[in-house]
Amino acid sequence: MINKSEAADHLPDNGRILFTCNNGKILSVRNVHEDEHVSSLKSLIELAEKAGYMIVKKSDPAV
Repeated sequence: MINKSEAADHLPDNGRILFTCNNGKILSVRNVHEDEHVSSLKSLIELAEKAGYMIVKKSDPAV
């Protein structure tokens, strides 16, 4: 684990970083690559719908 105050020592000079924190401690650090996007599921569905896709829930979850 890394203290938040020490986080800057672990950052790259360029790029985007995703942190996972718990109780003020950084549990993990991950580079977000240029071809990746971080979003909520709700935002992803909204984006797909704006692009013309229809999101349909299966009627039988076993299928």
